[in-house]
Amino acid sequence: WFGKWEKWIINGEYAIKETEKLLEKKLENISPEKIVEPEPYVAIPAIQQLSYSLDSEELREMYANLLASSMNKDTKTNVHPSYVDIIKQLCPDEAKILKYLSNKESQPLIDIHLNKPNKGFETVVHNFSTIAELVCENQKDIFSYLDNLERLKFIQVYDNIFLMDNEVYKPLEEHPDIKRIMNLPVNKGESYEILRHLFELTAFAKNFIKVCL
Repeated sequence: WFGKWEKWIINGEYAIKETEKLLEKKLENISPEKIVEPEPYVAIPAIQQLSYSLDSEELREMYANLLASSMNKDTKTNVHPSYVDIIKQLCPDEAKILKYLSNKESQPLIDIHLNKPNKGFETVVHNFSTIAELVCENQKDIFSYLDNLERLKFIQVYDNIFLMDNEVYKPLEEHPDIKRIMNLPVNKGESYEILRHLFELTAFAKNFIKVCL
């Protein structure tokens, strides 16, 4: 156990040194008179968490950006103390998704319902997206990624609103996984139905991205 603690301490020291390098680079074009001391309630937990994010460039970069924003007079007021805790609740793939969405508009989603006579429907697929295939390492976890981003109030999912451009839904509806499900056998009277909807970044997410990404 002491060996593990020592590893954490060494990693923490290394992370701080790496962060110093990142901060120097991020602040090099900021006028010296605009550089201020960060608030302890932001800086201390951010530096502590860096030691646990040593192996993730995405998370380490977010903490460094958060610290740099908190040290700049022009951006300091945009830094919310909750951001440190929020980064703790993100995995590297989710950070990649946020970065991808930073300059995007509303994004398409689809559900698949299995309609049953006189019994309503069963949701077979919920919030399917192809974003993970563009940016994520663990593509199969896209459903939990979007759920977590929605839980953190980073994205707003609209179930009854869809994009008018049919083309944006084609990659989702023609995806092999979706076509396979649509071709599965069903009981008499049952049928699969694809429902289009969308999600978009919240105002909270846009400010977080401005500060941390």
